[in-house]
Amino acid sequence: MFKKGQVGTEVDKGPFFFTLTALVVGCAVTVLLFVLGRGEGMAIFAGILFAVVTAAAAAVLFALLTDRAYIDDNTLYMSYMFKRKSIRIEDIGKITYSDDVYHVYDKNNVKAGTMNAKLTSIGDVVFTLDKSGVNFN
Repeated sequence: MFKKGQVGTEVDKGPFFFTLTALVVGCAVTVLLFVLGRGEGMAIFAGILFAVVTAAAAAVLFALLTDRAYIDDNTLYMSYMFKRKSIRIEDIGKITYSDDVYHVYDKNNVKAGTMNAKLTSIGDVVFTLDKSGVNFN
């Protein structure tokens, strides 16, 4: 679902639909509480709580949609939230693994970016990089 590039990670369907449902329901309940509550204290308090849930669901949905790693045209693209990094596969010096994150370094041992190891289909990306001769430590 929502795959980009020749080889890449995907957004998990379960968390995506759960978060999308929480966002839609949160918006609907917030609007209903403020419209039908008519200024009552408990309705305003519940509306504020549902507004917080809606904002949290929107942030999680944005993070789900932007956390990805993919290979396209012999270039590795890594993105999360507002950060997007790319490096040509032949310029990768090594990749290390720690704390469920792959750290990608260039040939000068400068960190080029990171990839979340818990992403769906990250194994395909790692396999392609290994097949291309990238050094894993």
